Amino acid sequence: MTISSEVLRAVEPRQAAAWMRANGWSLVDTRPEHTARYQKPAGAEGEFEVTLPLDPAFRDYTRRVREVIETLAVASGRPSAWVLAELRASTFDIVRLRATGPGIGPGRVPVETGTRLFAQTRELLLAAACAAHEPRPVYRTRRPTEATDFLRRVKLAAPEEGSFIVTIYAPVPPGLGFDDAEGQEVPFERRATTMLATASAAARRAAESAGLGGGAQPFLDGAALGVSANLCEALAGLVDGEETSRIDLMFAWASSRPAPAGAPTSVHVGSDLASLLQEGARLLRATATTPDYPLEGIVVRLESDNPEAGGVAVVTGQIDGQARKVQVAMNREDYSLAIGAHERQDFLRCEGELRRQGGRFILERVRHVEVVGEG
Repeated sequence: MTISSEVLRAVEPRQAAAWMRANGWSLVDTRPEHTARYQKPAGAEGEFEVTLPLDPAFRDYTRRVREVIETLAVASGRPSAWVLAELRASTFDIVRLRATGPGIGPGRVPVETGTRLFAQTRELLLAAACAAHEPRPVYRTRRPTEATDFLRRVKLAAPEEGSFIVTIYAPVPPGLGFDDAEGQEVPFERRATTMLATASAAARRAAESAGLGGGAQPFLDGAALGVSANLCEALAGLVDGEETSRIDLMFAWASSRPAPAGAPTSVHVGSDLASLLQEGARLLRATATTPDYPLEGIVVRLESDNPEAGGVAVVTGQIDGQARKVQVAMNREDYSLAIGAHERQDFLRCEGELRRQGGRFILERVRHVEVVGEG
């Protein structure tokens, strides 16, 4: 296989170094900002040796990288194309989402189905990243900055052959030899991809248990493992049973960092579990308490036996994308603001702990009450 100069120049020195470290090559010496020399035992034949250029700006960078790849191919007994793919993937956790079904051909899907697959893939990644920050039964509004930043760094590759495969590259900082040991902090990027694998597997188990009569408890227990309403809805949204009957999540861990112990390398979800996942999501939303929930809306009703002591303001605001009436218990000062907002039909903004009680939404531990403008 002839590898173009453009492709060779895109190989980063740290990617090649990470892959070699993970595959038995030892650093012998370096010339800072110039080259690094690696060796690997070759049995009775002596040793394999490569000299890795460290700056892609070198005029002969592509020629020298080609030589490195050719030597690695001989040492590994694999084709140069395989080595190239391994080098470029060495600093990424790779997630492949394969969709199969009656409406999906090799590498082709209807436009509407493709749009749904990509949209739900995004929601799945975001749910896992939010759970890596803090597991919760539901994420309603504010997403952690860590999670949204992670999503901006994740890359999509061109779909691969074999039904229809969405390929996701999540960058992972390389290990330095002692990371990921007991007591060491794991980088957020690796925590997010590991959470995607473990939470998806837990959601599948919960749905299977529910289908056998296990009830809602497996979903409620799964919240501590990263199972959220958002994740369940995304998994269900990927398998509609008409165009898509099954999805397979497959994980390949970056060779630049030790693979996460115990994390699954594949998770399979069929359309027979879609309705159970949707119902699990509904229950998680109905029973979850959401801290630090920002509520903004119009005061539609006031309830108080003694306004001088405070009361309850009923505010119509957005919850899970729908207009809902929320009961907000307030002290005297905050209730006075609510009275003024109600009289002028201004928006009221506040924050608190949101919970659902039967068919009602209640905001407790209310704080930061303010009138923000005209309704």
